[in-house]
Amino acid sequence: MQKTQESKIKMSRAVSGILTGSEEIVMRTPGLNAAHIALDNLIGETEQHNQGQLNNGKELTTSKNNARSLVVKGIIKICAALAAYGTVATDPAIKILKDKYKVNDSGIKKLRDMQLFTYAYTVYGDALPYATLLDPFATADEVAQLKVLADNYNSSLPQKRTQQSKSALSTQNLEDAVAQIDLLLNDTIDVLVKAWETKEPNFFKAYKNARMIVDAASRKAKPDETTPVP
Repeated sequence: MQKTQESKIKMSRAVSGILTGSEEIVMRTPGLNAAHIALDNLIGETEQHNQGQLNNGKELTTSKNNARSLVVKGIIKICAALAAYGTVATDPAIKILKDKYKVNDSGIKKLRDMQLFTYAYTVYGDALPYATLLDPFATADEVAQLKVLADNYNSSLPQKRTQQSKSALSTQNLEDAVAQIDLLLNDTIDVLVKAWETKEPNFFKAYKNARMIVDAASRKAKPDETTPVP
């Protein structure tokens, strides 16, 4: 949330507090109670959108990175097992596994997301027929686990993008809600309250003071905004 938005929302809450504390006048003013309810609804929306904006997927990045690390380790282990198995094999069809999987660990770590997932499945597919024969280099359970790790990793890939999209939508919705608050205050509530300036001066002054937009950092009223009514 931007500082300007935060200040406007704090101001709108202050305004709502004045209207709540002046219920008799609000109920006597045609349209003001409805406008007050609409204001409170918009304030509630800003809280929801702000929460959605904060959920930008950082925690999902950590989860994805952990899943990626496990897949990389699993691939490296099974690749090493296949290369070792191919080295001692006498069958030419198996011996080719040595050259295919005598790989550089750093190359595996540099693979992009989908490349890594695809490679994990390739390694798993080649290792599966020999899963019970790779011992002591790897166990059948470790071969099976590589597929599980790859699937978990793959499922984590779209989650952050989805959450980022939701966060961006919340940001836009927050902007829209703040704009609606501005419009409601300027075009409706200000006009209705102005009518009480001479009949209910204390109410009017309290409202005008609540309508100040205060800078969150300096706690000073902005020069171009309403100043306190003495």
